[in-house]
Amino acid sequence: MTEKDTREPILEVSHLKKWFPVKSSNPFSKEKTYIKAVDDVSFVLHAGETLGVVGESGCGKSTMGRSVLRLIEPTAGEIKFHGQDLMKLKGKELRAVRQGMQMMFQDPYASLNPRMTVGEIIAAPLNIQKKYKTKEETRAHVLKTMEAAGLNTKYYNRYPHEFSGGQRQRIGIARSIVLNPSLIVCDEPVSALDVSIQSQVINLMKQLQKSMGMAYVFISHDLSVIRHISDRVMVMYLGHVVETADKADLYENPMHPYTRALLSAIPIPDRKKKREKIILQGDLPSPANPPQGCVFHTRCYMAQEICKTQKPEFKDYGNGHCCACHFCGK
Repeated sequence: MTEKDTREPILEVSHLKKWFPVKSSNPFSKEKTYIKAVDDVSFVLHAGETLGVVGESGCGKSTMGRSVLRLIEPTAGEIKFHGQDLMKLKGKELRAVRQGMQMMFQDPYASLNPRMTVGEIIAAPLNIQKKYKTKEETRAHVLKTMEAAGLNTKYYNRYPHEFSGGQRQRIGIARSIVLNPSLIVCDEPVSALDVSIQSQVINLMKQLQKSMGMAYVFISHDLSVIRHISDRVMVMYLGHVVETADKADLYENPMHPYTRALLSAIPIPDRKKKREKIILQGDLPSPANPPQGCVFHTRCYMAQEICKTQKPEFKDYGNGHCCACHFCGK
């Protein structure tokens, strides 16, 4: 058991599902069809920890993140935040709990209201939660938060269009931390930024995490970014979790063939070192009609007959390194 395992978890997600109903093209058919965007996802997150969530576009990462915060309603499952079951909360109760959990969005251009000033954008969560009675108190808190996010306080009355992408993302970060949350779900927060700006934003997020003790669920398709910021990594494929492990263990000893294929695509700066590239055949199957047995078998270079009929068990192979494959580690 690792040291982190002994700490009290702040987020426990069990058997989370999000299925979207699809209208049948046959008006006489009574059979219901669903897009299984998230299908039986479970994980635990501890205080001050970063869980990196990685996978191809369409694997269910963003839907999972939004479902955890109940920005979209899960179809089934259990979500416990500081021991409180979020699925049983409604209205004011849910709003009160949401103070401790925030979202950081992908696109800094689309996630900020162009008609609101920087001060108004950052103050919005404070006003919704009715944190302060006076505008002066709210302004003082916003200015303090801007400084923490690396924003010049003279930008308070400016509008989003006056800023670069990196500065806009800092505004988004300031908005997400203004209520001092213990959990932030980060949905590809640096994918729309230049590489040089990415490193600045990631370093800022790590500094804020250290000083405020926040936990991150960091969603990304970029394994290099995930490696830099995460403590543990969860690999998703077609709505399922196929592998989880501590960062070092996963990058040094990937067990699942899908994880190996993803890691093989990371460029190596040293020309002398060579890595065998694993090219996945075919496209990602439709989540409306996922393959039987192992969901990855249609593209897997290790697939055998058993993979087509039997769903692999998600097993722990030691030190919290879990894998869902009939031939994990082979």
